[in-house]
Amino acid sequence: MGYQHSKFWFGLTLAMFILPAQAQYYYNDLIALKQWERKVQTYRKEQVVLIQETAILPTGEKQTDYKQSCTLLRGGDTLNKIRSTSEFDIKTTYVFNPAGALESETEIQPGMYTQIAYKRDEKGNVVRIENTHQDSLVDFKDHEIHVWSYDIKNHPTQLWRIVEQIDGRFDTTMIRFIVDTNGLVTEEQTYKKKTLTSFIYYYYDEKGNLTDVVRYNEKWKRLLPDQLFEYDDAGNIIQRMQLTGSRDVSYLIWRYGFGKNGLLTEEALFNNKKEHTGSIRYSYRTRTP
Repeated sequence: MGYQHSKFWFGLTLAMFILPAQAQYYYNDLIALKQWERKVQTYRKEQVVLIQETAILPTGEKQTDYKQSCTLLRGGDTLNKIRSTSEFDIKTTYVFNPAGALESETEIQPGMYTQIAYKRDEKGNVVRIENTHQDSLVDFKDHEIHVWSYDIKNHPTQLWRIVEQIDGRFDTTMIRFIVDTNGLVTEEQTYKKKTLTSFIYYYYDEKGNLTDVVRYNEKWKRLLPDQLFEYDDAGNIIQRMQLTGSRDVSYLIWRYGFGKNGLLTEEALFNNKKEHTGSIRYSYRTRTP
């Protein structure tokens, strides 16, 4: 089975959210984390203290029921995000160490509490991610731990995914990573009871930027990209596409605009007919000299 990179221009209907990716532990735990930390480093560099978001409908009008803002405290060591709905507010707090590495994120909304804690080794590698979620409305608790291992060159080699069951027992999955000569993860292999159950391929451009996350699609009986990324010269993601839909091969498309200072100014979403279905525009307040 081969895979050839190609440009896809398909999407789905508007959704102001990011679809959860199946598996993709390397991307979700390490790559996406680095992307988020890089964004906050830019906030720090530009001395941003407030970020406000405005949702724009395809008609050009503001979406009045969408409200989200972020406040940076203590020079960017803490970021508070508040998303308001018609019923309640959702507050998320991110805490970073002095080097800009994320230490924890906590989300609180009525009846629900989620905390993710990150532990790193002396070289700055993420070695443990612990996710605890509690829902008092249905008396539910979810507890998941990711334990990462690295080789002497700090390349990820293995991940243990440990999930606490309702009865208190733990279910464990092992994930192995294949690394190329440049130290980039090219394959992610998931094992259950020593049996290979799934695999994911990662592809990069000549600068080492992740461009394709690919897996074997059971429905279509071939390799298909789950996600596709494009970058500008500064390394910012200017387009992200994610596989969705069950009737055909279609993609949601996000396109991103940046200012000269590297701050995100707008993200736009397109459906499978290449129609612009909505945008979020960002405005910033910086610290007064």
